[in-house]
Amino acid sequence: MSNKLKLHTFVFLGAFLLFTMEPMVARMILPLYGGAFHVWSTTLTFFQGILFFGYVYCHIFAKRLGGLHLALVASPLIWLPLVNQIGITPPGDGSPVWPLIFQLILHVALPFGILATTSVMAQQWFTRSDTRRRSPYILYASSNAGSLLALLVYIALCEPLLGLKAQSRLWYVGYIIYAILAWRCWRMTASTPKNQSTALPASNIDVKTLISWLLLSALPSAFMLAASNAITLELGSIPLVWVLPLTIYLLTYVLSFSQRQWIPSTLLNAFWPAALIFGLCSHYSLSLGSAWELLAHLIALFALAMVGHGELHRLRPSRDQLTVFYLAIALGGWLGSASVSFFAPILFNSLAEYPIIIGLFATTILIIKKEDLVCVLRSHLIYSCTGIVLAISVPFLVGINRIIREEHNIINQYRNYYGIYKITDRPLNPQESQDFERLFLDKPENVPLQLSKAPILRTLMHGSTIHGFQIMHPFTQKYTTSYYHSNGPLKGIFSAIPERSHNAAIIGLGVGTCAAYFNEKDSLTFYELDPAIVDIAKKHYTYLGDCEADLKIVTGDARVNLEKAPDNFYDTIMVDAFSSDAIPTHLLTLEAFSLYEKKLAPKGTVVFHISNRHYEIGSVLKSTSAEKWQAFGYMTRNLKPFQDFALFCSLRRKGDNTSDLQAADWRSMEGYPYESAPWTDDYINTLSPLYYKYQH
Repeated sequence: MSNKLKLHTFVFLGAFLLFTMEPMVARMILPLYGGAFHVWSTTLTFFQGILFFGYVYCHIFAKRLGGLHLALVASPLIWLPLVNQIGITPPGDGSPVWPLIFQLILHVALPFGILATTSVMAQQWFTRSDTRRRSPYILYASSNAGSLLALLVYIALCEPLLGLKAQSRLWYVGYIIYAILAWRCWRMTASTPKNQSTALPASNIDVKTLISWLLLSALPSAFMLAASNAITLELGSIPLVWVLPLTIYLLTYVLSFSQRQWIPSTLLNAFWPAALIFGLCSHYSLSLGSAWELLAHLIALFALAMVGHGELHRLRPSRDQLTVFYLAIALGGWLGSASVSFFAPILFNSLAEYPIIIGLFATTILIIKKEDLVCVLRSHLIYSCTGIVLAISVPFLVGINRIIREEHNIINQYRNYYGIYKITDRPLNPQESQDFERLFLDKPENVPLQLSKAPILRTLMHGSTIHGFQIMHPFTQKYTTSYYHSNGPLKGIFSAIPERSHNAAIIGLGVGTCAAYFNEKDSLTFYELDPAIVDIAKKHYTYLGDCEADLKIVTGDARVNLEKAPDNFYDTIMVDAFSSDAIPTHLLTLEAFSLYEKKLAPKGTVVFHISNRHYEIGSVLKSTSAEKWQAFGYMTRNLKPFQDFALFCSLRRKGDNTSDLQAADWRSMEGYPYESAPWTDDYINTLSPLYYKYQH
């Protein structure tokens, strides 16, 4: 193997290990944090911080350490087996962010920090030993190619085919090969006579250039996380959703820093405003997670990052300032992601950073290119005019009616590390008013309605997904609405034991609608991950206050807290937890089902609410429950006003009587048309249910 090929292989493998580590570690931690919204953004920000410190290490010590660096490279071979014996522990009370950061520091900071030095160390070795004074940036291209391939391999092969234990073992083998390659590359460069002509005079870097580097690396990084958050609020927190924006972000680095210009700068300069406006249209759209909306976020991210990284490449320094340049890029990327992960949830109660970043980016580009902006417009007049026309036309092509939000009265809006919640009030429209009169007042037609208080429809939304609503009026406070209406299966499930008290556990609170089904002799426990939802349900809705049952609310991850409940206690366990429009995957695994079976009373029932727009969950439930359970599905029909379509799945232990379910129109899932591999805590494949849903 030639010296050049050794260095390219070393850099490629280091980047590959680095970027398979990110989604793998986040996937390991996700269940312990309840599948929460913040896990990926916090994890990615942590990794970018470690990347920065890795570059600081390279800047200060790369030219001094020499062979001592190899001892540091070898240290994870001892550290990882030791620290993995400790295990990752769930967070306690309070903010989950700092426990998560502590876990990441303890378990992965050392190997990730070492891998983060790969590209710069290799380029230092290359510069020291290369007598032809070739550009070391060619190694940077290999690094980005390894990063990009790692993410694609992870979502296409690792996640669908391998469990976490197998992924970890393969990664550890890869690290052993990496350590051997590091030794070989160092030996190769150490045995080569040093290039005496590479000691170039240090060029001065002015403050303006340094600020430009920071902004051009920070804004794409921040927008990558803002776009990730926007998509996560629709599709849920899973590796597939995390990796797509990160892949696009890295792809723009690969394209921008390659020796060939893949996309002409004239096209980018002309059309990036239209792409960003398309993203803004998606951000402010009412279409509730349509495919075009998700695609718009990715297109906007590609355009913004491509232009930003293109300018970063244009402003790159000579190779004597290589480590300073990478240090500025790493610092900017870290600051950008930290602003979205740590500060935006404190400063904003919505995804306000999305349009703010776009505005800052446009201002930055205009300032950097102000001297030749007019010249560019004149020299490429057709492209420029086309881009301006397209930017103006995009909102009209999308549809103004989709972008301008309805005039709902937002009575409160919350944002924390678990998500973004909005409570809205609106008066009933004419048709709904007629339905209200007919259903609740038994009023003859053509008789004027005289009420001391007009009914209000109060809705809770997480992202763009409705998580329940209530008709705020004394006549209707106990009326079950939305997916939980009495025209569906829940009334029969919760009143299946009329002769004694009913002990029920519901995972996921929402607005507390299901509490209306229970009376004074029943016991009801809600398990809710986010304390903010408890405050919302108590403050803005009346279902909990009107509930006559012995009511308890337990905050924190349901699986952790359900372990503390008595065995064989609950007659019904209902899983109704959603992260926006997706059920947290760790509640759908064999280990979770074993926990439900342990806590379920004899002849008890487990019910899953599986209504969503993006995942075909029935196939997962059928396959995962096949060994020990009988599975039945229910689709709501004959809907009345204020009732929404819903899908449910119920499980009974094999051998238990299911005649009551069949009599209530539950259908056996034995002939269910879709198949998925059973999910476990070690293995989860979200590609197949996503594919089945969109195929259907």
